[in-house]
Amino acid sequence: MHSFLIVSKNKDVAVNYVKVECRKNQIDKFDILLFTFQKAIGIEDVRNCQKKIFLKPIKSKTKAIILDSYTGITISAQNALLKLLEEPPANTIIYIISASKELFLPTILSRCKVIELKNASSKLPNEDRTQYFDLLISLSEKPIGGKLKLAQDVAKNKDDVILTLEKMIIAARQKLIEQICHDDNTAISQYLNILISLNKTYTILKTTNVNQRLALENLFLNL
Repeated sequence: MHSFLIVSKNKDVAVNYVKVECRKNQIDKFDILLFTFQKAIGIEDVRNCQKKIFLKPIKSKTKAIILDSYTGITISAQNALLKLLEEPPANTIIYIISASKELFLPTILSRCKVIELKNASSKLPNEDRTQYFDLLISLSEKPIGGKLKLAQDVAKNKDDVILTLEKMIIAARQKLIEQICHDDNTAISQYLNILISLNKTYTILKTTNVNQRLALENLFLNL
């Protein structure tokens, strides 16, 4: 899948989500093209974008196109997008960001992977963010016994496990975004690896019946 519709009431949340995904895909900032518009996207806007979409990446194997549809998008523009979303260039990922998926035709939705971001949990208070991020960083210094004990404590209740991981993911994502803004590649690599590990464990716990304590032990031992 090379086409995504990112839905969030908060535009900054959507943009930051895409930036993190681009980092995961090793897409350099020079190969991320953001198209914003003063009014609803029209068919001519789509045609103008198409001219740049087929350009080759500059510093990466893949480039990312971000279409900002927070000002709206016309039906004719959506029809013009259909072919492009169905068969984008092999070296291109297309992200459409929007406040609502209800604005889009079923044919557009069928050609995109729709990701709806939960805005209420997209931020943590500074105190909570510091607490959960410090917990993540401290894991690298804990002895094996300390990591296993933490996994045991967190795993006592499955709902607590999910909530704790969600807060860790938010804290790690916010820290990663900060480092992307500072262009600190060493820190970016560190926090990205942490985020990938957290997301992997979170997905496993949400979609399987794996023993939650064992999953956490594996996560904490490898952080």
